[in-house]
Amino acid sequence: MKTQQISSKKTASKKPSLKKMSVKNIASFGPTTIGIDIGDQWSQYCVLNGTGEVIEEGRIRTNAEALAKHFQDMDPVRIALENGTHSIWINEQLCGYGHEVVVANVRELHAICRNDRKSDKVDAEKLARYARLDPKVLRPIHHRTVAQQESLTVVRARDVLVRLRTSLVNAARGLAKPCGFRLPPCSTKSFHKRCLMILPEGLKPALKPLIEQIEQISKQIEMFDQLILQMARKTYPETQALMKVHGVGVLTAVTFVLTLGDKQRFGQSRDVGSYIGLRPRRDQSGSHDPQLGITKAGNGYLRSLLTECANHVLGPFAKTARSGGGD
Repeated sequence: MKTQQISSKKTASKKPSLKKMSVKNIASFGPTTIGIDIGDQWSQYCVLNGTGEVIEEGRIRTNAEALAKHFQDMDPVRIALENGTHSIWINEQLCGYGHEVVVANVRELHAICRNDRKSDKVDAEKLARYARLDPKVLRPIHHRTVAQQESLTVVRARDVLVRLRTSLVNAARGLAKPCGFRLPPCSTKSFHKRCLMILPEGLKPALKPLIEQIEQISKQIEMFDQLILQMARKTYPETQALMKVHGVGVLTAVTFVLTLGDKQRFGQSRDVGSYIGLRPRRDQSGSHDPQLGITKAGNGYLRSLLTECANHVLGPFAKTARSGGGD
């Protein structure tokens, strides 16, 4: 008798288990929202129905085949992603299936990025819940296309070589000084020619390979410069208008166009300055409203290029200085 009572109590207290479902077959539950926490190898997802109940959780491979298997045949839904390395191509693929994709800037959302119980499962559910209630809370990011990202990769690869060449030049100068020898001041383009000619015999075994590597990197940078010039002329003709501004060259114009992506998403030109972090930060509370520096948000490389252009315009190469204008 007691055994029957215990078994009946256990049966009564047990919650009905959620039937394991495929993501393709959840449209019957009403408006659906999905949150995906993207990982390098695996991505965690959480599916909410129209009433906010979790109807499925799981993980899928972070590749195009797995995304197609799970989302291609599904009715259009709202999907929230984390901004990251893979979000550009995932966003484009899911939009191609007709879904409404919200790419969240989770750095602006401390409830996700600074959560004391942070996990892929928790993050995916929070993304889904925020997207279901109000996508604007996620501070959505508008990604450029994959084709634009591929072109921008050329610019970034060039930047990697430039920084690598600078490190090698500094290393060669620093290694020579303790031996009582100072390499001559010169531009990076002529560094290998001048230094190899006057390099002492005792330093050649150590520094000659470095200087020869600098020569090879300089040639590769020139190849990237030609490729970027071709992109400006053929693929992105809108850069020609930017290059008419004094101090703006091909590299800055191409980087500017590719970083902004779709220019129609900016309501006014001032929005571009905020997008690349050139607006002042603000920390106002009551009568306390201090003047702060710029936010430095967005693309730091583009911001550095624009700073160089400004220094060129305001420096000794300014048109007013050459033409004798000004006070």
